[in-house]
Amino acid sequence: MSISRNKDSLFLKLAFYQAEINLGSTSLNPSVGCVVVKNNSIISSGRTSFNGRPHAEVNALKKKINSNNSNIYITLEPCSHYGKTPPCVKKIIDKKLHKVIFSIHDIDKRSKNLAFNKLKKAKIKVKKFILKEHAKKF
Repeated sequence: MSISRNKDSLFLKLAFYQAEINLGSTSLNPSVGCVVVKNNSIISSGRTSFNGRPHAEVNALKKKINSNNSNIYITLEPCSHYGKTPPCVKKIIDKKLHKVIFSIHDIDKRSKNLAFNKLKKAKIKVKKFILKEHAKKF
């Protein structure tokens, strides 16, 4: 296993710890966790709020941080549709992140497998399926 993959696994494990905090209290939404990393240091973190909103990515990115060229590690593919809130993909693009790393696709048909193309179009790198088996069990 490469150093990069080990680092990705470590940061995603920390995102799963964030998701565990509100597990069972996010209504119909899954409990998602994320960490924002810049220069190999965590600069922010977030999790899905009680009753499902705001989402983990929004909670992590609303903090007063310089997230330009950062990586975001998310336990689930970020949502890419407009619903009760704007899509997390839009927030990630607006914050000019460098790379999105996530474990598993969203099962919601409105988002499943759609983030990749939107992020690529915005020139944001995407790495998926890190800790995929762990995510399936989670």
